[in-house]
Amino acid sequence: MLRVVNVTKVIHDNVIINSVSFEIKGNERVGIVGIHNSGKTVLMEILAGKMKPTYGEISLADKRKIAYMPQVPRFIPTIRVKDVMSYITRRYDYLELVGLDGNKKVKDLSLDEKKRLSFALSLPFSPTYLLVDDLSPISSSTRHLIKNFKGGIILAHHNLKDIWDLIDRVIIISRGKIVFDGVKEELEYKIIRFKDEEIWEKEKENSVEKDLNQKGINYEVIRVTPDEVFLYFYAGV
Repeated sequence: MLRVVNVTKVIHDNVIINSVSFEIKGNERVGIVGIHNSGKTVLMEILAGKMKPTYGEISLADKRKIAYMPQVPRFIPTIRVKDVMSYITRRYDYLELVGLDGNKKVKDLSLDEKKRLSFALSLPFSPTYLLVDDLSPISSSTRHLIKNFKGGIILAHHNLKDIWDLIDRVIIISRGKIVFDGVKEELEYKIIRFKDEEIWEKEKENSVEKDLNQKGINYEVIRVTPDEVFLYFYAGV
């Protein structure tokens, strides 16, 4: 289990992550969602061991068990892909698993391919967690790798639409704090509009509609996306 306990990160007197705590089981698929500058990338770097928290701790028996696809992977641009892989192992079949040509130079890789190279570097350690910071852009090859990864997955992104089919649980972070943590179905809402009013109601509930029906009031049901729910309730909290 990956456990985050009261993690805080202060950079230049600014609190970027503020007392964040949660647990990720070995088979969970979690999306960490937040608008720009919400603290997602800093939190992911802390989870991946690339950055130390100012306070709090990350508990995981073996940090090598984390595969990390950073927002912008950085490699020496003039060397070949297989030369990068050779820093870890000379088993170049890992490159084939992620769909990369070992003879290609790093400078000729797309951002998506560089992310897959980051993933390949972790494969010799049989990772049990996959962390992905920002899926944009994402190819069908990368989406396939994520869907077929056997272990816990944490995807950080700025919207839910792009990752909805890849996750089961959502953690929303705003201004460095967790403002929502639950199964993704809890973010499925509808708007009940009648007269000059509108009420947001969870998709699986019908108490508002039942009440309006009993009172003989005409109304309209409008479906909203999880991203609209995220922005309406949580983005600015």
